[in-house]
Amino acid sequence: MDPAPNGHLVHLDQLIARYCSPEWQELLRAQNVRMELGKGEAIFTSGQQADRMYMVHRGRVKVVVHHPGSRERIIRLAGDGEVLGHRGIGDEPMYTASAIALGPTTVNTIPMGLFLSTLRANNLFCYHFLLFFAEEMRVLDQQMRDLMEMDVAQRIARVLLLCRSTFGMDPERPTVLAFTLPRRDIASMADTTYESVIRTLSDMQQKGTIELLGKEVRIRRRKELERMITG
Repeated sequence: MDPAPNGHLVHLDQLIARYCSPEWQELLRAQNVRMELGKGEAIFTSGQQADRMYMVHRGRVKVVVHHPGSRERIIRLAGDGEVLGHRGIGDEPMYTASAIALGPTTVNTIPMGLFLSTLRANNLFCYHFLLFFAEEMRVLDQQMRDLMEMDVAQRIARVLLLCRSTFGMDPERPTVLAFTLPRRDIASMADTTYESVIRTLSDMQQKGTIELLGKEVRIRRRKELERMITG
């Protein structure tokens, strides 16, 4: 198990800058449309035709799947520079999850057809995007194994570390998470109940591992959180 879950894997803007030709970079910039979203607004929804690719310009996003007969589950968090919508690529392009803004968020969008043409025309970009895709699948597989093998406290510790690796720490308070998921979202991502999250966070605070600052979390002993999820 990874001691510190990888929150971003790769930034799409970095891949474009490194591996696309200047001509294609200019074409992507020319076709880019910027969207502004508020907290709780959907960037795209599961089942919708996948006609655009998205990249978070600035903000925080959760990616959610809906299973029939059960509550929604958060499978991924995304921050600045990260790609969204790529799992909709295919012969019948369709988004397989919903992307929801966790707060004020700005995203860049480009037509899916243009993105696919960019992959075909820029071999190195296509290769590194494929590596990203494969790594994301590995991480998602690991998350599923973790849900089956970890206890509740371990899963919640993992979510806190994921917030840290995805969104970073507050620049003015370096031990405080820059963004702490709402308790119900922590429950969704850890596949547990709201009450279990409240109880577990309180236990962690009593042990001195974290400190609760209202809705925020200060990580006092990061190594201890990492040891928790490695068993």
